[in-house]
Amino acid sequence: MAHIVDIMKGEGKMTAYGQTVRRLRLGQGLPQKAVYTGIVSRSFYAKFEKGQTNISADKLFEILRRLDISPNEFLFQHRGMRPSAIQQLSKQIDQDYQAGDLQALRDFYTANRYHRLPEMRALALRAYTGVYTANQNILHMSNAPIAEVQALLAQTPQWTLSQARLIIETNLLIPLSNPQHQAFFRQAVATLRDYLAFDDQVANDLGGAYLNEIQTQLIAGRLPAAATLAAELQTLSAQTGTTTIKLTAAFCQYLIGLYTDYPAVEPQLTTFLTWCKQLNLPDTRDFGLIATVHRDRGRNHYDRHQYFDHRE
Repeated sequence: MAHIVDIMKGEGKMTAYGQTVRRLRLGQGLPQKAVYTGIVSRSFYAKFEKGQTNISADKLFEILRRLDISPNEFLFQHRGMRPSAIQQLSKQIDQDYQAGDLQALRDFYTANRYHRLPEMRALALRAYTGVYTANQNILHMSNAPIAEVQALLAQTPQWTLSQARLIIETNLLIPLSNPQHQAFFRQAVATLRDYLAFDDQVANDLGGAYLNEIQTQLIAGRLPAAATLAAELQTLSAQTGTTTIKLTAAFCQYLIGLYTDYPAVEPQLTTFLTWCKQLNLPDTRDFGLIATVHRDRGRNHYDRHQYFDHRE
């Protein structure tokens, strides 16, 4: 991640947005009066569009409403149609984790664990979590940085979206026997549900949260709990419009089926995975690896219970 300094350059500084507003206004063929009347004075918006002054958030939001553009879309336009530095770094962390570049993740954590921006500190912890969970913590790293943040969030009554996402990635480190595990999962899910209207990706995150928890329950031998969660996700997926969460819900049902009716479900799962591979959606690319783990466990569970059923 040698390019971090370049990516972060200029991030977090007070920036005059007036020139971007002017470009968008002209692009829509709107006169200044149609955008600014009743919000700011003529002398103010003249300076604002020249980039000579900034504007309060409430007034900027009202101007954006008249331009029929969301704050997120506006910032995307303002950055020259590029993702934010945080988004770029988050993607880089994902890529480094998938590539197994643990050194890059460790370097990022070391460089940013005390960063002045909370978003960067959160990314640093994500990188650390990636190293910690890789290959059953092959590097024997301490859980202390993760536990410290978890302890803080345990005392936080209302989480932000980024905090909920962080818990989703780290909750597997808390044993199922600890009541905090279930409390964290439920609070993360509740937070994501509150944000569903914010961005389609939130629905995908919600599906991922359930998939992680269902796997944790299955590996612990808690099939009824996993089946209950899969049913919850199926209901939630019907209430959202994203393809990914619907696919995740279906995949979770197949995982449960491997344990309850392996001979019938395994061929169906194989067909489903082939279809998902053709779709090539980012959030479904790990389905094949996950299925490999649960095929063996599911078959063993099914065979064992079939044996006892026949004995009875």
